[in-house]
Amino acid sequence: MPEVTVVMPLYGDHQGRAGLAGVAAAWLAQDVPCEVVVATAGDLDVDLPGGRVIRADPEIRSAGVLRNIAAAAARSPLLCLTDTDVLPLGRDYLRRALRLADGAALAQPWMYRLPGGAPALARTGVPEPVGIRVAAPAGRVCYVTGAPGPVLVPHTGERLERDMLGAGSLRMSTPMVWPPPAAYVFGLPEHMQRQPPFHWGQLLLPAEWFAQVGGYCTAYTGWGCEDDDLLVKVASRAPLIRGWHTEASLACLHLEHPRHYVAGPDWRANRARLRERMAAGPEAMIEEDLRSGPGAGLGGYQGRRSARTTAEPGAGSRGATGPDRL
Repeated sequence: MPEVTVVMPLYGDHQGRAGLAGVAAAWLAQDVPCEVVVATAGDLDVDLPGGRVIRADPEIRSAGVLRNIAAAAARSPLLCLTDTDVLPLGRDYLRRALRLADGAALAQPWMYRLPGGAPALARTGVPEPVGIRVAAPAGRVCYVTGAPGPVLVPHTGERLERDMLGAGSLRMSTPMVWPPPAAYVFGLPEHMQRQPPFHWGQLLLPAEWFAQVGGYCTAYTGWGCEDDDLLVKVASRAPLIRGWHTEASLACLHLEHPRHYVAGPDWRANRARLRERMAAGPEAMIEEDLRSGPGAGLGGYQGRRSARTTAEPGAGSRGATGPDRL
C-alpha cells in the first residue's frame, strides 16, 4: 500500500506531457512507497509506466477539478498535489518532506528552473532524472543549466529579490526571481516574466484534510489562483509550513516551457474570483466548496481517518503565507 499519492493534472496542449514519463519515474523512485495518479481531460496520448491515468471529461479546463478527480482515486492517506512538469530532486525527497511536515501541511518547496525543459533534461544524459543534482547554495539560485554528468549549475544573469506578498495576516516577505535574459518568454508582458523560485502549487497534506476543506474550488478555469484558494482554506484549519522558508535544501526541478497562457483572460477572471471569495472569508469558501457536490471529486476520503492522521487540523501556520498573487 502506498504511503503517498502524487496527484497531477493534464489538459489541453500543456507541455508537461513531454517530460511526464521522467517526472513520474522520479516520484516512483522515492524511498517512500508512493503511487502516481494523473487525471487528464479526455483521451490524451499519455504513457505512464507504473502510474495510473484517469481520463476525465474532455471539456474540463481546470487543473483544480482534475486534481480533485485524481485525489478521489487515491489509495494512500497522504496527498502530494503537484504538476506534470515538476520532478523531485533526490530519492529521499518525500521522506525529507514528511519529516519536515511533522503533522502539518507542507507547501511550496524551493524549485529550480531548467530552461529548455524536457529536451534540456534529456541532453544531460542522466538515465534516471531523480539522480540529477544541483551544484548551487540552497535557496540562493533558481535558474540552472546543464553541465557534464548528472549536475545542473547556476544559470548566469538571474536576479533574486524579495517582495511583500500575501493577504492580511498571511502577508510576508517572499522571494521572486527575474530570469536570465536567455530565459525570457518572448511576447509575455514584462511584469509576468518574474517568477517564484518555489513550486507555487505543490502541497503535501493528509487526504482527509483535503476533503474537509472541500478540495480545490471548481469555479476556476484555465491557469491561476486555484492553488492560492486552496492554500488559504488549508491555512485556516491546519498548521502550514512553507518549504522555501523553512528548508530550502528540499527542492524540486521545473522543466521550463513557453507559458503564454498566463496572460490570457482566464487569469484576470480567476484573480477577480479569488478576491471575491477571500472577501467572504475561508470558512465561507470551505462551505461553498463542500456544497459543490460530486464535481469536487472528493468522495474517496470523506470521513476516513488513517493511522498517519491522528489529530484534527488545528489553526496556525509555520513559515506560511497566503495568496501571493493577489
